[in-house]
Parts: sequence; C-alpha cells; structure tokens
Amino acid sequence: MKRLAFVLAAALFTLTACTPAAETATAADPAATPEATAEPTSKPAAAETGPLYTYSHRYAQDVVYDVMPALNDQFAYVGTKVYKNDLNAGQTSLFYYCDDWCLADPYVTSDAVYLLTCNRDRDNKIIALSPDGSKTHEIPFDSYASSVVLYSDRYFYCIGGLAPYDTASGFRLDLQTGETTPWDLPAETAAAPDAAGNFAVTARLISDHPVPFTSDPEISDALLQNSMLEYDLTDATTGKPTTKIAEFPYKGADDGSGYVYYTYLGKSGDDFYFTGEHSRSEEEGIKMSVLRVGSDGTQEDLGLMIHVSLHELRQNGELQWLFTMSSNPGTLTVYDLQGTEIAKVNPPAGVSSYYPVSMLDDGRILLNIGYDFDHDSMTRYATIDADAFLSGSTEYTEMEFVG
Repeated sequence: MKRLAFVLAAALFTLTACTPAAETATAADPAATPEATAEPTSKPAAAETGPLYTYSHRYAQDVVYDVMPALNDQFAYVGTKVYKNDLNAGQTSLFYYCDDWCLADPYVTSDAVYLLTCNRDRDNKIIALSPDGSKTHEIPFDSYASSVVLYSDRYFYCIGGLAPYDTASGFRLDLQTGETTPWDLPAETAAAPDAAGNFAVTARLISDHPVPFTSDPEISDALLQNSMLEYDLTDATTGKPTTKIAEFPYKGADDGSGYVYYTYLGKSGDDFYFTGEHSRSEEEGIKMSVLRVGSDGTQEDLGLMIHVSLHELRQNGELQWLFTMSSNPGTLTVYDLQGTEIAKVNPPAGVSSYYPVSMLDDGRILLNIGYDFDHDSMTRYATIDADAFLSGSTEYTEMEFVG
C-alpha cells in the first residue's frame, strides 16, 4: 500500500501542476493562451466527418491503455509508462515509455493514441503514437491553458475558459497538422460534457441580463440566482447550439422538501439523463435521483432516491446501466435505464477493488479488480460476460502481464 500511496501522490502532483485553464483561468489572465493556439486561422473550419469521442471512448476498444508515472528507487518522478491491455488476448504489456511527464488520460482514436505532456516549464506537447507503440509526430500544446473536452479521429476540441466566471473560448486542433481554427462557442457556455454522434452536448447560461463574467461573488451570485442552465445539441464544426435538450435553474429548484440541482449524466439513443442532487435536512443528508428527458422534451423521474454515489456504465458512449456501491469493494446494486433494480452483485473474495468500468463492443463487461503493485500499481483489468456478472459469477478473465 505504501507503493500505491507514492504512485498516487506522484500522479496527483502531476495533475495538480497541469490543471487546465478551463478549470482555473479567469478573465484577468488572457495571456495564458499557448503559442500553438494563440492565433487561430481565420479560414472556415472544415466540417467534422467522423463521430465525436469523450474520455470514456478509450474503454470502448479491444485495447485499453493506462498511463502511469515512472518512479525511481527514491520514488521521484522520472517519466511516464503507458501500458497496453489487450482485452481479447487477455494480456498486458508495456506499450511506450518516455522521459516526459504526461497526463493520466490517453486519448484513443481508431488509429492512434495521443498523450499530453505536462511540466512546469510549460514546453508541453501532444505525442502521437501509432497502434504499434511508435511515435509518429508531436504537436505543441499547453495543457495549462486549455482542456480537451471532446475529440475525433482528426481533431481535438479544446476550451480555454468557461462561464460563469470567464467567457467561453474554444478552438479546434488538427491532430495531423497542428493547425488551429476557432471553435465559436457562445460566450455563456459553461460545459461540454458529452458527444451525441457528431454533435456536442453543451450547457450554457441563460439570463434576462448580460452575464458579467466576474468572480466577484456578490455580482455573480445575484445573476446566477435567476439564471437557467440550458443543455443543447451543438454543431461540432461551428460551435452553434442547434437543438435544446432541457433547462434547469442554475442554483437549483425547490422540490418541496429542499432544493434539487440537476447535472448531466449521459445519453442512450434519443434520451438524455440527468442526476438530481436533493438537499435535505441534516439528518437525511444528500439524496440522488435520475431524470430522463426524451427527444420530445418530456421529463420522467426514474423513481430512484439513493444516499450513495450513482455511477453509469457505458458502451461506446451510450448509457447501458446505472449502479451504486457504498464501498469498494462492496455490494453493487445495478439498475436498468428505467430505474428498475436488475441485480445485486457481491465482490469475489480476495480482490481489493471490484466494479464495472465499461461494456465492450461484444457485450462483455470490463472490470477493475485491483492494482498490480509489481508494475507501477497499474489497474488490474478483467473481462466477464454481462449475464455472468449480473448473476454474481466470479468466472472472469484477468489480464496477464507479459514481456
């Protein structure tokens, strides 16, 4: 466990040092724009031709890549190791090593793996890797100044600021040429949490008054008390909202017993799902519900009201199940997308972790079953048939480290 603590501390240090601008920048810091993105080209952006991906896409493949810090004998950070989990062969191997510090999340497309480097000197870049682990090219990119919120086989969609405390600013980065073009999101954009085909799911502030874009709490809170947060389908190329999904009071709505705050959860087909965080009495604490919004705008509460965190299981970005667990490892309660409980799953004996990560293309479940302390405390993955998982079977196939 000490080894894991050092690894996690090193990873946390790296991620803290590389906190993207969408989370930290204010209107007083416009100069934090990276050199590669300081002056986007003025010519019209080419239309997006492929589907958009979110971070969860890396779990939709037959191969899952894990980025881990490389430590020396004194537990000092000396580089990055990328491990490849071949889910069909059942094998894990070292895929790539570099002396750069990299963010923990790789971006996986149909034909490449992209790593984002991160160091205090801010000479950061994108490292493009081919499926065989060889480096093909590099692109300057400052992860301090911008966040990758969505991506495709050809582009990163990046944001350098978000409402309500900063005007939203976005650009699209060509992963082959490094060329940037503006991604003209509305200034009131507050989030871009998901993709729906070749559309982005975005959220923006709607108010009767101009948004001041200030961190002054008195000014901003007065505006936000009377503002709505509207979720839209947004054209990925132009950044313009095209279809309204739903809207909720930014500061929450009275639900009769307290206030409920809705947050985007995910989509399945034409339906969109939101979690409701219900503030109750001190004795009751926080409860969570789920709201489904149909393509015609109708809203339906799934009838869940739970005390523990709610998690989602996706397959290629689409919600499949919802589940809760009070501890890890601990009993998992699994629900379908109508809110019906379909299983209670107890973890096998001897595992240090046990929960589903994603549903693969062939319907198998990808599991987290612990950590490999002999190999940089990387995640131990396993696969299991979906019906077997729901029935409580322990007949899973664990990845074997090779090489």
